[in-house]
Amino acid sequence: MRSRLQREMAVGLKRVTFLVLLGCVTAFPYPASAQSVSSRRSPAKPSEHQPNPAEAELDKRLAAAQDARASGDASAIAQANQRLIALALRELAQLRLIQSAYPQAVELYRRSLDFEDQPDTRIDLGIAELQANHPDEAVAETITVLAADPKNPRALQLRGQAWMKKEEYAKAADAFDQAAKLSPDVGTIYSLGICLLQTKNPADQQRASAVFQQMIKLAGDSGSLHVLFGRAYRDAGDMPTAIREFKRAIALDPSTPHAHYFLALATMAVNEWKATPEIQAEFEKELEHYPHDYLANYMLGFIASSERRYEVSDKHLEASVAVKSDWPEPWLYLGLNAYALGDMKRAEQMFRKAVELTGADESRSNFQIRRAYIDLGRILANSGRNDESEVFMAKARDLQNKVLQQSQQNISAMALAGGAGSAAAIVPLSPKSETEAAPALPEDTDPFARVDASVMARAKLTEQQRIAADAQENRLRSVLGLSLNDLATSEAVRKEYLLALGHYQEAERWDPDIPGLSKNLGLSAFRANNYPEAIRGLAPVVAGTPEDAPARAILGMAYFGAEKYADAISTFSPLGVRGMQDSTVGYAWAASLVHTGELKKATEVLTEFEKENHATADSLLLVGQLWIDIGDYARAVDNLHRALESDPSLRKAHYFAGQADIRWEHWPEAADEFQAELKLDPADADARYNLGFVYLQQSRVDDAVDLFQQVLSADPNHANAHYELGKILLDRGQSNEAVGHLEAATRLSPQSDYMHYQLQAAYRKVQRPADAERELELYKELKAKKRENAGTQSVQSQ
Repeated sequence: MRSRLQREMAVGLKRVTFLVLLGCVTAFPYPASAQSVSSRRSPAKPSEHQPNPAEAELDKRLAAAQDARASGDASAIAQANQRLIALALRELAQLRLIQSAYPQAVELYRRSLDFEDQPDTRIDLGIAELQANHPDEAVAETITVLAADPKNPRALQLRGQAWMKKEEYAKAADAFDQAAKLSPDVGTIYSLGICLLQTKNPADQQRASAVFQQMIKLAGDSGSLHVLFGRAYRDAGDMPTAIREFKRAIALDPSTPHAHYFLALATMAVNEWKATPEIQAEFEKELEHYPHDYLANYMLGFIASSERRYEVSDKHLEASVAVKSDWPEPWLYLGLNAYALGDMKRAEQMFRKAVELTGADESRSNFQIRRAYIDLGRILANSGRNDESEVFMAKARDLQNKVLQQSQQNISAMALAGGAGSAAAIVPLSPKSETEAAPALPEDTDPFARVDASVMARAKLTEQQRIAADAQENRLRSVLGLSLNDLATSEAVRKEYLLALGHYQEAERWDPDIPGLSKNLGLSAFRANNYPEAIRGLAPVVAGTPEDAPARAILGMAYFGAEKYADAISTFSPLGVRGMQDSTVGYAWAASLVHTGELKKATEVLTEFEKENHATADSLLLVGQLWIDIGDYARAVDNLHRALESDPSLRKAHYFAGQADIRWEHWPEAADEFQAELKLDPADADARYNLGFVYLQQSRVDDAVDLFQQVLSADPNHANAHYELGKILLDRGQSNEAVGHLEAATRLSPQSDYMHYQLQAAYRKVQRPADAERELELYKELKAKKRENAGTQSVQSQ
C-alpha cells in the first residue's frame, strides 16, 4: 500500500510544472537527418535489379515519409509513416507465408490493418488464416471485403478455397463460379470443376465435364490438363473416368509428367491395391521419362518390398530418399527390408530415421509408423535394451488401438491397413492435397520474432532464396523500426504519450539500434506515468552519458514514481545543488531521503529547495508534508500557512497543519486546524477523526466519542475510529461493545500491532483467554517484524 506522502506526491506531480532541469527535455528529437535515415531504410540494391510493384510502392511510400519528415509537420509525418508501416508489415507477412510461418503471417497482416484497412490486405490475411488451418476466419475476411465490393474476384476465390477446406463443396462451387465469371482463369475454373464433382450431385457432375471443356478452350488441349481432370475424377471416387482421362493424357503426350504414375495408381486402386505386371509397367514408364520421380520410385520400392524383392525395392527406395530425404515412408520400408534380411543394425538405423521424421504426426498413412515401433521394439529387446524396447512396444499397442477405432469408422481403412495405406497417403483419394497433410506447425504467433529454423525447414527454400529472404527481412525490419520511431515521435510532439510509447516499443522490437530510441521511449513512458518502462529506457542512456542532466533528472523521477527511493537518491545525487533547487527534482529527492530515513540529508535538500522560493500553493502543501516527516513541525506549519495565504480554500492544508500540531503536541492549535478543514470539507472523515483524537488528548471524551461515531456512520471501515471507540468503551467497562469495535479495527488494519494488543486485553475482560492468547501472539510477531524492519532500514541508511 502506498504511503500517505506518496499518494499526495502523485497528486502534486500532476500540478507542478517542469522548470530548471526537466524543461530541457520536452522535445522528442528524431534520430537522424532525413538523408541518413533514408540510407538506413533503403540499403543499396544491385543496379540491375528491377523492383517489382510491391518494392516500387514501398520505395514510393518511403519517399513520401521522408518528404513529410522534412516538412516538420507532425500530422503529415504520422500519416505518411502509417501508410509506410502498413505496407512494410504486409510485405513481411508475405515473406512469412513463403517461409511457412503462418501464425506469424496472420499477426502481421492484422497489425497492418491497424494502420491501413485495405481489401487486398484482408484477402492476404484470409489466405494466411487458411494456410494456418483456420477456414472460418478466412470466410470472415471475405465477408468484410465482399460487403464493400461484391465483385472482388480474389475474395471470391478465397471464399471458395475456404469452403472447400471445410468440405462445403456446393458453397465453394458457387464462390468459384462467381469468380470465374469475373476473372476466368484455369486455376479458378479447375477448382470449380473439383467442387462440382465433390457435391455428388449428378447434375453437377455433368456440369463439371462442361467446365473441363472450358479449360481446354481457354488453355488448349494438353496431356497435363487431362492429368488434372483425371485427378479430379479420382478424388471424387469416379475411377473409370479418371483412368480414361489419364489414358487420354498419355495418348496426347506419352511424356506428360505423372500421367503414367496416376494411371498406375488408379488402376491399382480398382484392383484392390494389387500390383499387376501391367501396373508396375506404368510406374516404370514414368521413370523412363522422369528417372528421379519420387512417387514412382517409392511405389515401385513399396511393391517390390511386398513381393520380397528386396534388392529391387532398396534401389527404388534409395532413389526416392535422394529426392525427398525428409519423408518417413521410404525409410520405414528400407527398415522393413533390412529386418526381413536379418540386417538388424541397418534396420534399427532406418526405423529410427522413420520415427524421427514422423515425429508427432503418427497418424500418417493410417498409423503406419506402428510397424517401425513393433520391429524396433523387437530389435531392442533381443539386444538386451528392454526398457527402451517397452517404450516402442507400448507406442505400437496404442497405435494399433487407434487403427482399429479408425477401421470401425471407415471400412475402407481396413483394406489399407496391411501396408498399402502408404500409397493412399502419398496420393490420397480426396481433393484436399496431392500429398499427405503436413504436421501442425508450432503456434509461434510473435510477429517480431525471426522464423524458427524448424518452421523454415518446411518451406523448402533454396540457399539463394533463403539469402534473398534474409536480405528482404533485414530491409523491412529497418523500415519498420525507423517508421514506427518517426510515428511515435510525431505523437510525442502532439503530447499523445501513451500512443507514442506503444509505437516506440514496437520500433525497438524491430530495430533496437535506432539512435535516440531508448531515450525517446523512456521520456514517453515517463510522460505516460509508466515508470518501470521509463527506467528501462533511460537507465542505459544515463549509464552511457552520465553528464546528461535532463535524462538523469527524469530517470530519478521515474525511480521515485516507482517507489525505488534508494535508486532515486543515487541518481539525483550527481545533480548537486542544481537538482536540489529544481521545482520537481528537489522535492522528489528530499522525499526519497525521508522514505529511506536519511532525515539529515533530507533537511539539507529541502532547505536548498526552499531557497528558490517555489511558493505556489501546491508546492508549499507538498513541502509542508515533508517537513512533518522530517520532524521540523514549525517549518511544516509555516509552509502550510503560507500555502493558505496564497489559496485560503486549499484543501488539506489545514489538515496537515493539524497533523504537525498533533506531533508537536500543540493540542488547541491542532483542534483549530481540523475545525477549519471541516469548514472547507465537512465530509472529510480523516479530519473529523483527528479532531476527535485531539479532544481525547484534551480529556473531552464525550465530544471525541460523538465525533468517532460520526466518522463510522459515514465510513464504517475507518479502522482508527473503531480502535479509539473500542478503547474508550473498554475503559468505561462496556467490554462486549468494545470487543466488536476492536475486532473490526484489527480486521480492517491487520498489521497494526497496537490494535491486536488492545483486542487481547478486551478478550481477557470478557473471559475469552484462548482468543486473548492468539491476539497476544499476533502482537508479538508484528512487533518483532517492525523491529527487524527498523534495523534493516537503519543499516541501509548508513
